[in-house]
Amino acid sequence: MSSLIIANLNIRRTLGTRKGFLVLALLPILIISLIVGLFGNSSDDKVKVAVLNEDQAWLSDYVLVSIRSVDTYEVVLQDGKQGILEQLKQGVYDGKWGALVYIPSGFTDKLLRGEQTAVNLFRKNEQLWNSSLGITLTDATERLARNVQLAADSDPAPGQLDNVVRQLLEQQDKVKLAVTSEQLVPPNNNAYVLVIGLMLMFVMILVNQSIHGILEDRGNRTMARIFSAPVRAWEIALGNFLGCLLLGTLQLVLILAVTRYVLGFDFGVSFGKLLVIMEFFLLAAVGISSAAAAIVKNAAHLSSINNLVVIPTCMLGGCFWPVTMMPDFMQKLSHFMPQRWAIVALEQASSGASLQEIGLQLGILILFAAVLLAFGSYVLRPAES
Repeated sequence: MSSLIIANLNIRRTLGTRKGFLVLALLPILIISLIVGLFGNSSDDKVKVAVLNEDQAWLSDYVLVSIRSVDTYEVVLQDGKQGILEQLKQGVYDGKWGALVYIPSGFTDKLLRGEQTAVNLFRKNEQLWNSSLGITLTDATERLARNVQLAADSDPAPGQLDNVVRQLLEQQDKVKLAVTSEQLVPPNNNAYVLVIGLMLMFVMILVNQSIHGILEDRGNRTMARIFSAPVRAWEIALGNFLGCLLLGTLQLVLILAVTRYVLGFDFGVSFGKLLVIMEFFLLAAVGISSAAAAIVKNAAHLSSINNLVVIPTCMLGGCFWPVTMMPDFMQKLSHFMPQRWAIVALEQASSGASLQEIGLQLGILILFAAVLLAFGSYVLRPAES
C-alpha cells in the first residue's frame, strides 16, 4: 500500500503540472501524429521493383508470379539490352527502384539439369519489405528445385523431364500447395521505423524526468525523511520503480491508442503484442535512467542525460534510421543498446513471430533492466547528497 502511495505521488509530480502534461504526454502524441499524417497515409503507393529476366523461359515465369502475388510490390519488367544491369543497379542506389530482381540467363536449363543457380536480389539497404521479398524469392526457387528433383527421381523418359515438372507444378496449383506470400510489413516502412523510434525515445525521456524527481528528493533530504518513516526500504524502492513504470505505460497506451484507433496507422502487430514488447523496453529504459542518475548524482546535471545518453543510444540503436546504414563498428556497438533489441523484436513480431519466438530479444531487454537497475539502486540511499 505504501508503494502505491509513493508511485501515485511520483506520477502526480511528473504529470500533475500543466507543463509536465503538455511536454511529456501531449507533445509526443502530437509529434508522432504529425509524422503519421505526413508519411503514414501513402500506404497505397507500391514499392517499384525492377525485374530483369534474361532467362525468358517457363520456370522463370513462376518466379515472376511469386513476386506479383504480393500486393506491396509493383513489378516493372526491363528489357535485357546491353549494359542494362549496371544501369538498374545504379537506379537502385539512386532510389529510382526499391529493389532489383535479376534472373540470369540459363536459369531454367540449369535448374532442369540440377545445377546450382539463383535469382539475384539487389537492394540499397536491408529493410523489412525487401527482406520479405528476399524470402519470397528464396521460397520460389527452392520450390522449383524440389519439384525438379522429384521429377528427376521419378526417372522420366528421355526428353520428358520438362513435362513431368510442369505436371507437378500444375497439380500443386490445383490443390493450392503453391508458395503464397502475404504482406509481412506495414505499408510505409519509413514512417513505421520513425514512429517506433520516436516512441522509444519519448519513453526514455519520460523515465528520465521521473528519475529526476528522485534525485531532487535525495538532494533536498526529502528521501531521508521518507526513510525515517515507518516504511520499509524495499517499499520505498518499489514505489519509485512502479511510478516510473506506470508513467511509461500511460504514455505508451496513449500514443498507441491515438495512432492505431484515431489515425488508423498500421504497426503490423496486434495492440497487445506491441504493448508487451514496449513494456519490456520500458523496464530497460528505467534501468538506464537509474544507472545514469547514480553516476550523475546531481539533479541539476540530470537534464544533460537526454543529450549524453538518450539521443546517442537512440541513434546507435536504429531509432532514426536502419542499423544497416551505419558503419560496421557502429553496427557492433548497436548490440549494446536496448533500442536495437526492441526494434528487432518488433520487426520479427510484424513478420508473424510469436512472443515465444522473440523470447531471446525480450530476455536481453530484461537482462539490461536487471543489470542496470542493480547498478543504479543506490540512487535511493538517503545519506548521499
